[in-house]
Amino acid sequence: MIRIRGEESQPRPSFPLTSGCNFLVEIDGLEEDGTGVVGGFRDVSGLISRSEVIEYRVGNQSAPLKIPGRPIYGNVRLSRGVTSSAALYLWRRRIEEGEEDLRNGSIVLLDAAMREKGRWNFYGAWPCRYEGPRLDSASEELSIEKLELVVEKLERVRIEEAGE
Repeated sequence: MIRIRGEESQPRPSFPLTSGCNFLVEIDGLEEDGTGVVGGFRDVSGLISRSEVIEYRVGNQSAPLKIPGRPIYGNVRLSRGVTSSAALYLWRRRIEEGEEDLRNGSIVLLDAAMREKGRWNFYGAWPCRYEGPRLDSASEELSIEKLELVVEKLERVRIEEAGE
């Protein structure tokens, strides 16, 4: 039991944690095999949703009121080992050439049994940065390429468990 200021409260529900090591990246129209998956990624970051804070005063109040403003979403950063697929680079090149090529996609979190446990959907994404691998003949490290996506919207999707 949890005690708060000397009072007993109900036990809190338990939520199983999922490791972040199994995930997929899906980007509409970039997959080469029709699955939606664009490859195995080493790292995904930037799944950020925040709001501007708008302050205003009412009458002669000394403290301003703070209300939520427009939502702002972080850039999604993807890192993966270099493969023979140039799909991510070619998407970036189309943007460089002035083509409007916005795409939707998902980051899908999987458990150890490869069942979907979480999903973040992004919308209206386009690559603002591509970084090729560092090439070093003396290194035994994996060659990594990186892609940074600007997104118009990001949402966490609730995954319903079967039978619940």
